[in-house]
Amino acid sequence: MPAARSSPAPPAMTPLLPSGYNQPGKPGKRGDGHDRTNRPGGTSVAAGGNVSSLTESRALLADAGFRRLWLIGAVTSVMRWLDMLTAGIFVFDVTGSPGMVAAVTLLRLVPMVAGAYAGTLVERLPLRRVLRFGLVALAILYAILAALGVAGLLTVWQVALGVLLVGVYWALDGSVRRTLLSDVAGVARTGPAIALDWSTINATRAIGPLAGGAVYAALGVGACYALGVACFGLALAMAARLDVGGTAAVTERRHVWAAIRDGFRIAWASPMLLGTLAVTTTLNFFGFPYSSMLPVVGKEVLHASPAGVGLLSSAEGFGAFVASLALAGLARPSWFARAYLLGSFGVAIGALVLGLSTDYALSLLAMLFAGFGMALFATMQSTLILTHAPADSRSRLMGVLTTCIGVGQLGIAHIGVLAASFGAATAIVVSEVEAVVVPALCVWRWPALWRDRR
Repeated sequence: MPAARSSPAPPAMTPLLPSGYNQPGKPGKRGDGHDRTNRPGGTSVAAGGNVSSLTESRALLADAGFRRLWLIGAVTSVMRWLDMLTAGIFVFDVTGSPGMVAAVTLLRLVPMVAGAYAGTLVERLPLRRVLRFGLVALAILYAILAALGVAGLLTVWQVALGVLLVGVYWALDGSVRRTLLSDVAGVARTGPAIALDWSTINATRAIGPLAGGAVYAALGVGACYALGVACFGLALAMAARLDVGGTAAVTERRHVWAAIRDGFRIAWASPMLLGTLAVTTTLNFFGFPYSSMLPVVGKEVLHASPAGVGLLSSAEGFGAFVASLALAGLARPSWFARAYLLGSFGVAIGALVLGLSTDYALSLLAMLFAGFGMALFATMQSTLILTHAPADSRSRLMGVLTTCIGVGQLGIAHIGVLAASFGAATAIVVSEVEAVVVPALCVWRWPALWRDRR
């Protein structure tokens, strides 16, 4: 394939960094020997260079540290999507309320609102230790839920509490595991690294719900949670062999809120960063909450079994997987911003067709299309932040991104209110029309999102 064109460095931003952070122009390390090389002036390098993305992906997978972090993300993500479907089906079976399904789903995403705070905190800790602690905590949590499910003692409030605690783990994933991935890959290979990570996560988005629906129908909710013990136990075994992230990134203590303010100031000064965060917030508010209504639409409108609902969600994951693989092999820096926008509109259009459909086959195709859009959006969302931010502010800005995603997830309450009043399908239609209009206004306000041709 043709090599990606190299491009001149973008104008340097004034780094708003306290002493104790890795300084611009110097290799930054976390005590693991991995050089986080960046260009002078504190700006990062768009991934690609003069080496094909396929070559970069192969080189990344040859690195043992990257490979372990990548596989940890893969096995835990299987349970991420399986758990989401399992909780939705269980809550709807017990309560019969679409609004309750939306409320429980929202609990998973509430911790993301504190992403900027959490991202700044974990910079002060060895990320390897934080990752291991999270894996142990969730393995124990899933063991408790599995035991309650098998004993027939599981209740909605216990599932809701579990969903909240699981949300804490995933709110930290960007600032912990994905930051370690970027550290190992280096800034110049961030694009292929994130695309490869998302391709795997999207593959699990297909596997997890499909397995969850089948296991739930055959063996019940307890067996679904038992799979969580297996997934997180395997991930912990791999994390025990990690040799990266052994020391904290910050060498001098500084007030957390001052560091958080600096992160937001950096974003505010960059039209690309600010526009990316704005589209992320609006699409997460209006676009993605349709997934909380998927179990309801699947059962009430499409009259699908639990396995059929799982297949619907898996179609979305399969589409995202295929698109992510294409990005890992073909993505060029000059495509990043436009791919991000096209992906955001693709998600909204696919979900809009789902809300209008009463045919199962058409709904499957709609989910496949939404998955294509999701891959473009999610991969480029992280990549744009990591490649446009000053290198030594990437962890904090990934935390800011998590906060924007979390704030956007309040849209689940929005779609829940609509569903309670008009039904789940109508709620999806209204929300997805908004998901087309509002991001379009963001592009009008920050035209750099469409014109960026680095």
